[in-house]
Amino acid sequence: MTQEYGYKLGSFLGYEFSLRVSASPSLDVVDDFAVTVYYSLSSGESKAIARVDNAHGFVHFDRIYRRDQPKDPVDWTWQKAEGELRENWRQYAKSYDDAHGL
Repeated sequence: MTQEYGYKLGSFLGYEFSLRVSASPSLDVVDDFAVTVYYSLSSGESKAIARVDNAHGFVHFDRIYRRDQPKDPVDWTWQKAEGELRENWRQYAKSYDDAHGL
């Protein structure tokens, strides 16, 4: 079972940005997690711009907003990841726009 929640972060260049947290089996007992900043297109599709997860066997920061999209190892819990992404989402949105265009 996966437990998840999400919320809106705000607008940037006319797009609505949101944050989603998911963990399994639950937010209290975490084997796998992902914290994602994304924006929504008018078609309803979502585009991720930054994500912290523990896929690939280690906790890492997927810097999707960068052209080279590195996976930087970080020593973060899902709570720390949520705080970091919530605090810096505008910077990631600007960097994504600079590298890929919104």
